[in-house]
Amino acid sequence: MTGFASQLRSLELAAYGWSPADWQRLFYPEDLPQEWQISYYANEFASVLLPVSVWDELPARQAVLWMAEVRPEFRFFVEITPALLRADHWSQVQEAIGKHLFQQVQGLWVTVDAVTALPNEWQEQFALHVQQAGELLAVPSVSAGVHCGLLRTTEPLSPQILRQVFEQLKTTAACPDMLLFLETPWRTVEQIRIMQQLYGI
Repeated sequence: MTGFASQLRSLELAAYGWSPADWQRLFYPEDLPQEWQISYYANEFASVLLPVSVWDELPARQAVLWMAEVRPEFRFFVEITPALLRADHWSQVQEAIGKHLFQQVQGLWVTVDAVTALPNEWQEQFALHVQQAGELLAVPSVSAGVHCGLLRTTEPLSPQILRQVFEQLKTTAACPDMLLFLETPWRTVEQIRIMQQLYGI
């Protein structure tokens, strides 16, 4: 395993949304008020991938609340899909990002069928991470300083699958630093953290 760290310098974990799968029950304290959850999350993790489903009818209000609860160095990544680009509140999402989240948006997680419909200025301002259907890792733009992936599973992973995931990270990393978003049970987070210790990343 000693050769792994020479190719991949670091692996950061983050959530797909603020509370995927069973995180509400297993990650957040039972007596934690809901309005404190974002700050609690931001004390444990340095990034989040905002899924399309996270936006309500008042995106600007959401963005202001999020910014009030995270540190200045906290990083937002924003999922962009054709459905979001067609949504009635898309212009409000754009405004919320442009006015409130802009300084801390590190990149856009874009499905491959949404790339050409992105606003031109966003393609210039933000690093793109283009998601190919069925792939663990996105294709990063030249300006991306980190290689991003999204792991989705409804069950904890077997040791064999965990090793396959790490081997894929090892062989396909386009940057020495990698960020893996998780839409998984909390148990999978614990499994991956053990693998990080074994691999020294």
